[in-house]
Amino acid sequence: MQSIQEIGNALRNQTLESDRSFHSWYQFVLGYPPHLVRYYIFKFGITNTHLVLDPFCGTGTTNVECKKLGIASIGLEANSMAFLASKVKTDWDISTINIQEAFREVIATAVTTFERNGFSENVSLFIAPKAGRVIQSTPQLTEDEIKILPKDFISPQPLKKVLILRESIRRVEDERIRNLFLLALASMTVSHASNVAFGPEIYTTKLKQSVDVLDRFYQLVDRMICDLEAKPLDGGSTKVVQGDARRMDEFLRNEESQIDFVVTSPPYPNEKDYTRTTRLESIILGLLTNKKELRDLKEQLLRSNSRNIFVTDSDADYIRDFDSINRIADVVEGKRLALKKTSGFEKMYQKIVRHYFGGMYRHFASLKPLLKPNARLAYVVGDQMSFFRTHIPTAKLLAEIVEQIGYHVEEIELWRTRLATATKTRIDENILILRNK
Repeated sequence: MQSIQEIGNALRNQTLESDRSFHSWYQFVLGYPPHLVRYYIFKFGITNTHLVLDPFCGTGTTNVECKKLGIASIGLEANSMAFLASKVKTDWDISTINIQEAFREVIATAVTTFERNGFSENVSLFIAPKAGRVIQSTPQLTEDEIKILPKDFISPQPLKKVLILRESIRRVEDERIRNLFLLALASMTVSHASNVAFGPEIYTTKLKQSVDVLDRFYQLVDRMICDLEAKPLDGGSTKVVQGDARRMDEFLRNEESQIDFVVTSPPYPNEKDYTRTTRLESIILGLLTNKKELRDLKEQLLRSNSRNIFVTDSDADYIRDFDSINRIADVVEGKRLALKKTSGFEKMYQKIVRHYFGGMYRHFASLKPLLKPNARLAYVVGDQMSFFRTHIPTAKLLAEIVEQIGYHVEEIELWRTRLATATKTRIDENILILRNK
């Protein structure tokens, strides 16, 4: 097995073309690549006799890779969009014949309704398109949904087409097939129909006034069908649960003392709002419909940015005795005062540092009862300089926390270096390797 050091730094976080099956159905821009999971599966000697956990499973990279290799796994994820993606990407026992039949009905309904609304698209790729049922009322977002959708994320005409396609999908009776189509819709909306792009942050590009959606949707569903038809015959069992990783024991009680290995990557302490990254598709799929639901979602997430810090938060209490963490938080606040920064977001920076590491303390403490003795863990975590260019050595600080809880730190392995946008300097992204004592 090729070591991390033998892979060029620029390629380490890229998904290989050979790894695209299942993984490419829907990918989170901040996720890690399948070959990293595979590296630790071989490094740790994980086999089909073991159980692997990813407590921050995102869009299911660890779980999909385990399933491909016949290894049983569990995923936990709080973000409803990412949870749906992980669930669908690891559900392989669906008849592709039934998918194709339902797909024809969806396309027929969408094409007929498009024509009724004056939209014309090339459907030459579709097999025997037929006249479908017309969606009588034109679907629209509600006022509450519009309030939580960032401005210009999607233009009116593409949005209308996407919503018609969504309503066509919602008529599918089989929930598993319906969810598969909804995931394809989410992927198509973000990558093709929207005005969003991803750099260090999500941003809007030139507005698309018109876009064809059916051809791209067809291609995505066709890829899903091909992947399912070529799936490994002995894929590992997978369980995906929606829940807060700071309260592991509440969501995975039945797995007490069952987990052999953990391979995961939690959020980093920075200013990335993970709910904004998935906001458009979450609204399109009806997973978020108003401000209260958005707030409820943010409250379930690790406190890693100023947009999910709340007055009632108490995670910082868990790291009161960690001088190294509190010193960094004090430095951040000192810089804010010296620079005379007074925005509400900037005042939150020192709180993010404390609540983030306090939340990770809660995570590791609640995880411990689920682990077998000598279970091994790999956490991909990045150093940060997001708060007034204050260096936060994430892996080293987490190492201090876990040692107090009762883990053994085996090593901190360099994964790659990446460019800090604020300072234009390179900072480390590491893998913190632990053993349960």
